[in-house]
Amino acid sequence: MKTRLHLFLTLFLVLSATAQTTNEESRTLNQTLVSGTVVEAASNAPLSYAYITIGEVGLGTVTDGDGNFEITIPNKYDAYPIKITYLGFEDLQFTVADFRTRSGQIIQMTSEAVALNEIVLKPEKMPSAKALLKKVIKKIPTNYTDTPANITGYYRETMKENGVYIKYSDAVCTYYETPYTNANYKWKDYQNPFDLLGNGMLNFDTNSLHRIHFHHKTLKEEQVHIVKARASSSLSKKEFHANIEGGPLGLLARNRVKYQESFLGKKASRDFNFTVSEELDETGTYVYVLDFHTKTTKAQLDAIETASNRRQWRTANNRKLLKGRIYIDREDLAILRYECAVPNDLKQYFCGYDYNQVKHFDYKLDVRFKKREGKYLIAAMRHEDEFIYKDSISQATTYYSAISEFKTTGTNTKDIKKFSEEENFANTMSNQLYELPLDYDADFWQVYSENNAIAAIDTIIRRDMQKEAPLEQQFRDKHIRNDAMPAPIAKIVPSSFKIHGENYTDNYAWLKDTQAPSNNTAVMEYLRQENKYTANYNIPLKRAQRTIYKELIKGVEENSTSLQIRENGYLYYSAFTEEDEHPIYYRKAVENDTVVEKLLDVTIEAKDKAYYNAGIGAVSPNNQFISIYENTTGKDAYVLKIKDLKTQTYLADSIAQIGSMVWLDNASFLYVNRDEKTLNSSKVLRHVLGTAPENDVIVYQEEDPSFSVSIQKSKSKEYIFLNTGSSTTSENWYLETKEPMGAFKVIQPREKNHLYGTAQHKELFYIITNKEALNYKVVAAPIHSPSAENWVDIIPHQTGVLIQDFQLFDDYLVINEKEKAQGRIKVIDLATKNSHFLKLDEEFYNVTLGYNPDFKTDSLQFNYSSFETPLTTFNYHMKTKEKRMVKQHSKPITLPYFKYVVERKWVTAKDGKQIPLTLISSKWRAKRKGDNYKVYLSSYGAYGAGQDIASGPKVHHLVNAGFVYAIAHVRGGNDLGNEWYEDGKLFHKKNTFSDFIACAEYLIENNYAKEGSIVAEGASAGGLLMGAVVNERPELFKTVLLDVPFVDVVNTMLDETLPLTIGEYDEWGNPQNKKQYGYIKSYSPYDNVKEQAYPNLLFFTGLNDTRVGYWEPAKMVAKLRATKTDENIILLKTDFSSGHSGGSGRFSGYRDSAYKLALIYDLNKPKEVDK
Repeated sequence: MKTRLHLFLTLFLVLSATAQTTNEESRTLNQTLVSGTVVEAASNAPLSYAYITIGEVGLGTVTDGDGNFEITIPNKYDAYPIKITYLGFEDLQFTVADFRTRSGQIIQMTSEAVALNEIVLKPEKMPSAKALLKKVIKKIPTNYTDTPANITGYYRETMKENGVYIKYSDAVCTYYETPYTNANYKWKDYQNPFDLLGNGMLNFDTNSLHRIHFHHKTLKEEQVHIVKARASSSLSKKEFHANIEGGPLGLLARNRVKYQESFLGKKASRDFNFTVSEELDETGTYVYVLDFHTKTTKAQLDAIETASNRRQWRTANNRKLLKGRIYIDREDLAILRYECAVPNDLKQYFCGYDYNQVKHFDYKLDVRFKKREGKYLIAAMRHEDEFIYKDSISQATTYYSAISEFKTTGTNTKDIKKFSEEENFANTMSNQLYELPLDYDADFWQVYSENNAIAAIDTIIRRDMQKEAPLEQQFRDKHIRNDAMPAPIAKIVPSSFKIHGENYTDNYAWLKDTQAPSNNTAVMEYLRQENKYTANYNIPLKRAQRTIYKELIKGVEENSTSLQIRENGYLYYSAFTEEDEHPIYYRKAVENDTVVEKLLDVTIEAKDKAYYNAGIGAVSPNNQFISIYENTTGKDAYVLKIKDLKTQTYLADSIAQIGSMVWLDNASFLYVNRDEKTLNSSKVLRHVLGTAPENDVIVYQEEDPSFSVSIQKSKSKEYIFLNTGSSTTSENWYLETKEPMGAFKVIQPREKNHLYGTAQHKELFYIITNKEALNYKVVAAPIHSPSAENWVDIIPHQTGVLIQDFQLFDDYLVINEKEKAQGRIKVIDLATKNSHFLKLDEEFYNVTLGYNPDFKTDSLQFNYSSFETPLTTFNYHMKTKEKRMVKQHSKPITLPYFKYVVERKWVTAKDGKQIPLTLISSKWRAKRKGDNYKVYLSSYGAYGAGQDIASGPKVHHLVNAGFVYAIAHVRGGNDLGNEWYEDGKLFHKKNTFSDFIACAEYLIENNYAKEGSIVAEGASAGGLLMGAVVNERPELFKTVLLDVPFVDVVNTMLDETLPLTIGEYDEWGNPQNKKQYGYIKSYSPYDNVKEQAYPNLLFFTGLNDTRVGYWEPAKMVAKLRATKTDENIILLKTDFSSGHSGGSGRFSGYRDSAYKLALIYDLNKPKEVDK
């Protein structure tokens, strides 16, 4: 309403929609939940990660770390065979019917009798394993190519789900290989695997979940050129989309002879036990064999298990839990082959991710070398990752394997060719062969497969993957839009209720699931169909999306540091390194800034999570404890954790549904608790470290459900303010920090429609209030008698001038105000009462007050941005009136040969009011109005939120593409003061819509656009605006974007169990009131869909959105498809792992913008008839 498995595998995760059910539900649905435990017969020890599969139907699971399993099996599979397999044990097989009878039982497996290879010991003394390994490594530069080489080969990737192939892609490629040097490579030598700023094949249709294991990097000089490629459809039944990262180079990174890590690394003797023997190889030649096994044992890992398992996780990852063999030529002492896997008893610790939804449990390598012209080169490589995904709701477990293979078909060490940046398929997480948009060349692949048997597709792969269409058809269709694909049509299930004597029927109410939509088969099936339809439309746009994305991120600083915040003797700041998605938080002492403490590495915490957001909060007075806020769902729900900075460990204290918090002392704090369902903040509690949260004492309880509570410390740290209020009324309380167990005292009791906020300086409270001051005024009152009768005006109310914020200093009072849609900063000298405004260079800009912790200073920090100037922080000397730039938060934009124009027009509204309309365009475009009629019109218009001057890469891209970027400052916002807000809410809400329409008409009448050419965009409450105007005047627009749109106003405002509903009655009205119901229904977009032609409509939502439910745009799209009369495009894209604010990570917004811009440009292309 309001506002990656390594081994270079990116798991693009969408929550499973085929959730398994309970026993009782299963019987009802003709399926049965079977559970049990798989153990070793000899010892009854649990067998973790044993496979349980049913033939060709793609149904199966794996046991967990304790050997337990659960699987729901449809009764129709009773005659099918079900198999239990585990490496080193004899297979077990039953019929499904027999297997059902074993539910709840212990199933025993017997070890296989091991047939050992013939080992022939030579009479001479065997070398020691350590000495042999040392000699082998020393001779690598001599044995392996010492000059660059071109290796041509065949590369293939496959993915299995429950043992059934679901994805296939392959390529013919040429590899530029650098010499083997035994060099101790540094980070700067490698291609950055996280390079989101370079050449990439980003998948824009899914979310990234990245896992990193062992060495996964290749040298910057290493290259691969893809000659031809092909890829199948994704046949996953679980909506779990996974792509192998880095392509051929991602596999070649596992060349341990070149990249000496793990069992061939510098710490190999520390981490592994080695034994040496001799064997006959496949050619009948004796070779040395080095067997290796990790020294780390199950007992050691169990001994360091903790609640968070962080130490166990780090140990498991650092020590490399592998076993395997290295085959060595006895004469050359060259490695001919090596193979490795994870020991059975350590699979549950592998990667240490036992507590996440995705669990990687095996890592298999088989790498072979062949001598050519006196030097050894790669002959073949195979890498297989195995992992499981456990649905967080149903707990259903699905296992996957990702396999990448390379086979050398030719080598060249003479006429060596390097490739351009564009030709190179770089080893980065953003490069995924499956997404490489190369057209399928059927003739090439037929000839190539005839001449290279390895490229012939295995019959098992064809069996699994050709049930719906031949693979060749899938290859052909992968990168071609299917224009014959029908749009999804939602079923009609009428749901009726009576209200105010009217029978209200909603045909799509079934799409609303507030409890567990990802477990609702019907809902998820519809949303998946819509996503599939949207993905199909986007197929030809993928290249454009990637091009736009690269252009958008040009301004991103690869290594950036935030401003430092000084707090109690420390400087706190965050930093991004290279292309990390998330920041690292640090601090350093003011008196010793050479010692830096790492507080929180969000990138590490975010691994394997489809969504993750975290940040640091308040620090205890003694600087030992820091609060950390964590969100893993995308919902508006954070968990508070406390970290001990002395021990670098987390305390057991963890509180869910947290709001704001403040420390009382070094052992206790106050915090706001939010209701789990409504998310309303109604309680303030006191927590003592080391005690259970359920024993926390309630300090304040707000009884009015329309009010929300927050707490904060004053600038002086002498007081704690407790603020409670609604959108129209507020009440402030205060508590002296020197009396932490004392009672809060009220400043001014609540009065209807009175809003105020409080700051403190010395013996006075300074209060910003709208009491008899619509645009606010600033008053002062003694701290010990702060009620309204003692208020003295400091800054009086001004008509047309809105006070937005103020800050106090010993000698100055600084006001951030707005007049005629332009913000400004006013400095008042408290001694002389003289005042002045900050002089800034541009006519239109955004300006806000910055971080100013000190009272005794003449320096003011403020933030500034405009269309041409990225967000920049300045320090301003209030006495000398000089300013100094402190930090520019992104790279300045590169000005093209033309200049930009930012101008303000005033549009006459339907009722005669004058509406500000900001236009941004190139100077060239401004002089040639009507040449292309490209206008992008945006607005919001609710909650008294003003419209800033648009800036940033997205806006620049649109303007550089020839669009006029227009911002309609409509009523409902505060750009012309609070009267402008009041005139666009409740029974005046339609003014917001008519204002926007008036702005669109102005653009047409003044030749910026023509009717039906405007692109419009609004998000959240701005999506409501878009829905309303497109119902009323659809002919004005070409394409309309509705991002997380609030479009089902009536039904949402009738549901008091939804978050925010009750607290928003003052904004929209309460439909339980007949008059308000009638008015709301008259504009609610969902209720006013008409049988008429509509423009192209693009809807975007998140399944975990707690502010605007995913069902609102879903219902709107369903109704539009059934009602509208045109053939224009309607697309609905649901992100299954995000909420109202979209995905997490600093690059997610750029990906989102690139996706939408590609759609806009495509839909804005003139039709042939227009030409």
